[in-house]
Amino acid sequence: MRFLNTVVLTLVFFLSVAVTSCAAAPDIQPAVDMTTIAVIVTVVSLLLAFFFLMGGVKYVTPENVLDTEVRKNLYEYIDEYPGSHLREIARELDLKPSNAAWHLRKLEQTNLIRSREIGGKKVYYLVEGGVEAKQRAIAESILRNQNARNIMVYLSEHPGKHLLEIAHALSINHHVVKWHINKLYEAELIEGDTTNSAYPVYYPTEIGQQLIANYNEYLKTTVGQAA
Repeated sequence: MRFLNTVVLTLVFFLSVAVTSCAAAPDIQPAVDMTTIAVIVTVVSLLLAFFFLMGGVKYVTPENVLDTEVRKNLYEYIDEYPGSHLREIARELDLKPSNAAWHLRKLEQTNLIRSREIGGKKVYYLVEGGVEAKQRAIAESILRNQNARNIMVYLSEHPGKHLLEIAHALSINHHVVKWHINKLYEAELIEGDTTNSAYPVYYPTEIGQQLIANYNEYLKTTVGQAA
């Protein structure tokens, strides 16, 4: 930092000398008023010197990133509700989406949070929890959808059903069921088996069963009303 200050001061000094010399030279008659240019450049130089010497460049680091109340609130919200997407976070914390996105980028750049695209939306989770936090965030993001939750509940009560059986039982278009099945499979909430059938039949995984076992509490504390 001391070296940077020295460089800035030296630059400001030579810039001021150069501009003053040009303004004072009687033989130079440029089209633009050199006195005006000298004043502007000097003011800018002084402002730069003041910025570097008094405040310095405030780099966001893992040590100071949470010093800002907005980022601290964002971090705590994601800790409590992993898998939340941008607009949901901005709405719950009463922030503009653009403002929330900027601060979330800072948290991501300092390796405190991660993001992933799920269903066309970027969702966030903490780095601190490792693979488990990521898995939980993805699962909770998917289960915010009512159809996805209904499919999980149905499979927990009727394991070993294929896609058309699920669609018929829940009165959901089979294309919609297929889309959600793919997402649930990607999140490792269900697994498919083709041992005894030409069509895969699906079962909840251990992770899926754990989520469904605490289904009512999960809805109350994390999912809330379906999006």
